[in-house]
Amino acid sequence: MLGFLLVVGILAAIYLIYTLAGGAGSEKKEPEGPAKIEVVKGDTLSSVAEKLERAGVIDSAFMFKVEARLEGYGTEIKTGEYTFARGEDIRKILEKLTAGEAIPTLAVTIPEGLTLGQTSQEVARQSDIPAAKFEEAARRTDYGYGFLENPEIETTEGFLFPKQYEFEEGTTASQMVTRMLEQYLLETQTLDVSGAKERLNLSEYELVTVASLIEKEAASPEERPLVASVIYNRLHKDMPLQIDATIHYALGHSKEELSLADLKIESPYNTYENTGLPPGPICSPSRQSLEAAMNPAETDYLYYVLQANGKEHFFTSNYNEFLNAKQKRDASLTVEH
Repeated sequence: MLGFLLVVGILAAIYLIYTLAGGAGSEKKEPEGPAKIEVVKGDTLSSVAEKLERAGVIDSAFMFKVEARLEGYGTEIKTGEYTFARGEDIRKILEKLTAGEAIPTLAVTIPEGLTLGQTSQEVARQSDIPAAKFEEAARRTDYGYGFLENPEIETTEGFLFPKQYEFEEGTTASQMVTRMLEQYLLETQTLDVSGAKERLNLSEYELVTVASLIEKEAASPEERPLVASVIYNRLHKDMPLQIDATIHYALGHSKEELSLADLKIESPYNTYENTGLPPGPICSPSRQSLEAAMNPAETDYLYYVLQANGKEHFFTSNYNEFLNAKQKRDASLTVEH
C-alpha cells in the first residue's frame, strides 16, 4: 500500500510540474471544432494517446497514459472511429474509448488507379455523398497540406490515396477528401521522397505523376520498377513517352483500341505529340507505384509491349525487337480471335 501511494504521489507531482510548465505555452492558438480519431486493430494505449495529442484533443500523450494507467484503462481500448471535443476531460475520453460507443460508420473502398472522377463515382456508389459534391470538394486544394502547395497543382488528382476507409455516418465530402489526403501523407512519410526528388531532379508532384503512369501501365507489381526505368530513360533522351493511358485520360474515357485520330488529340496529356511528363497525375497511384517511381530499376530499356497473355510485358532497348514482339503479339491475338 505504501509503495502504491508513493507511486501515485510521484505521478501526481509529475502531473503538477507538467501542468505548470505547460501553462507558459497556453497562449498558442488551438485548432477549433471537434476532432475525429480512428482506433484500428493493433493500436496501443501509447499510439492512441499520440493520435489524441496530434489532433489537439489532449495536451500531453504522456499525462494521458499516466491517468489511463491509474484509472486501470490500459488494455480496454476498443477499435472504431470517435469524435472528441478538443480539451475534453481525460476520464470522459477514456470512458468513450473503452465503451466502444463509436458513431456508426460506413466502409468506402477506393481501388488503385482511379481518376478523380472515377473516385467520385465510387464514393457516390458506396455512400450518400453525390458524385458531383465529392468531385467539387476534390477539385479544391485548400486543405492545408504541404504537398498541395505547388502552384502547378489545381486539383487533388493523384493524391486521393487508394484504400478501404471507415467513415462516420454524416461525414461530408470535404472530410472524406481530407482523410484520403491524410492517408497519402501517412503512406509517404516512410518513403524517401526528399532523396528521390534530389536524385531524380523532380518535384513531389512530378514523382506522383510518374507513379500514376506506372500504375496504369504495369501488368504486375514486379514490373513497376521496369516501367519506371523506361519512363525515365525516355525522358532523359527527350523521347515522347507514348503512353496510351495518357490518351485515355485526355479523351475522358477508356477505349479498347485507340485510333490514329485519338493519338493526335490536342491535349497536354497527349504523350505521343508532346515530350516530357504530362502536366499532372492521371490517376491515384498505389504505394507500390510510388515506390517504383522513386526507385526505378537500372536498365537501358526504351520500349515495352504487352504480350498476348495480357499478364506481362516484353521489355527491350532495341526498336526492331520491339516491333517484332508487337507483330508476334498481334498475330497471336488475330489467330485467337
